[in-house]
Amino acid sequence: MKNKIFLYLFKMKTKYIFFNIFVISLFIQVINVLEITKVIEKENSNLITILYLSFLKLPSVIIEVMPFVVVISTAFLFRYLIANNELIAMRNVGYSIIDIFKPIALSILFIGYFMLIFINPISAKFEIIFDNLTTKDFSDMYSIKNLNNEKDIYYIYLSDMDFKSMNTKKFKILSVSNNNNILYLGNEANLDDNFIYMNDVTLFNINRDFYEKKETLKLKLNFKVQDLIDSFSNYKFIPFYKYKDHLNSLKKFNLYSPEISLYYLSEILKPIFLIIISFAVMGFSGKFKKNENFFKILFFSILIGFAIFMLKEIVSAITVSYSLPFILTYFIILFVPFIIGLYQIINIEIN
Repeated sequence: MKNKIFLYLFKMKTKYIFFNIFVISLFIQVINVLEITKVIEKENSNLITILYLSFLKLPSVIIEVMPFVVVISTAFLFRYLIANNELIAMRNVGYSIIDIFKPIALSILFIGYFMLIFINPISAKFEIIFDNLTTKDFSDMYSIKNLNNEKDIYYIYLSDMDFKSMNTKKFKILSVSNNNNILYLGNEANLDDNFIYMNDVTLFNINRDFYEKKETLKLKLNFKVQDLIDSFSNYKFIPFYKYKDHLNSLKKFNLYSPEISLYYLSEILKPIFLIIISFAVMGFSGKFKKNENFFKILFFSILIGFAIFMLKEIVSAITVSYSLPFILTYFIILFVPFIIGLYQIINIEIN
């Protein structure tokens, strides 16, 4: 009996999640089509191109709406269980609210990690394609901190960078070491594999107070061209299995930010976060009676989900502003809704 109830709740929750993913994503995709039309209106693109670009955004849309999908699907599921007296029946055979929540949590965990393992890499790949098709401009200046070893540091400034040919029209490189501090200036350079090839270079030796010119010069780097491209790309375009490598690249280029680590941690632990959201929503949805208005339940559920989402955004902003430990930040994001849900569930059990 218990296995049948467990499997039944697991299937019901999975069905409601996929149904809400379809409905909410479809609604968001309609909005995306309108936004994409504005982005490419100067391109005179046809309907097929617009639909193709909209399709490229679909995996990202699915990932972004998952918290709201979990909130709404949990409210719908408990509305169904209450309306059909199934919640009361389960309680009468000895099921606690936690027992009822276990298969629901397992369904969310399963779908959450399915999204991470399969949809996340697809989303990252599609976002890069979308960005390449719709974005023309790059930043004018790029700065890199390159460490050849513990004693030598190169600060590299590249201007007017062409990412297709990896050529730059102007560059400045400051070499800082124990023996010599040298400034390299030039009008043309090319990045290839682990080297930067410079033409018409002027070298200023700061320590010895003299300069010299060279027609060509090669400097060894401790990163590859692809590392540079990845580090400048939107960190949300990186698939989950490259998070660690990308963070190492950012640290290498002196571009690391706690915001990125917090984002990557939140993506990896998002299934747990979704379970906590569902746990909090269940604490409110489980209290409603059969004859109560379902839209009241739905309103409170959405309000709870929105409040948790705002909590996450506020705590994340505080983390970035005050350089707080991102692990502590995410613990707070998980702990607060868990306590709210636990309080509500204790009240249900007592009453």
